[in-house]
Amino acid sequence: MRRYLIILLAIIFSIGLFFLTKYILNKLTKNNQIFYSTLVSVIGFCIFILFAFLYLEIDSYDPSYSYQPPLLIDGKVKDGNFSK
Repeated sequence: MRRYLIILLAIIFSIGLFFLTKYILNKLTKNNQIFYSTLVSVIGFCIFILFAFLYLEIDSYDPSYSYQPPLLIDGKVKDGNFSK
C-alpha cells in the first residue's frame, strides 16, 4: 500500500511541477515551453520516486528475522513463527 501512495504522490507532484514550469515559462515567453515543462516534470517524477522509495522503504523490514510458516505435523497444525 505504501508503494502505491508513493507513486500517487509522485504523479501529483509531477503534474503540479509541469503546470508551474509551464506558467513560469509562459511569463518569460520562452519557446518550446511544453517540451521544457514535460522534461522538468519527468525528471521531477523520477527524483521524487527515488527519494520516496529510499526514505520509506529502507527500514520496511528487518532482514535478521526469518519466518517459518505453519506446518502440518501428525495431523496437527504447528504455529508459524519469526526467529532470529
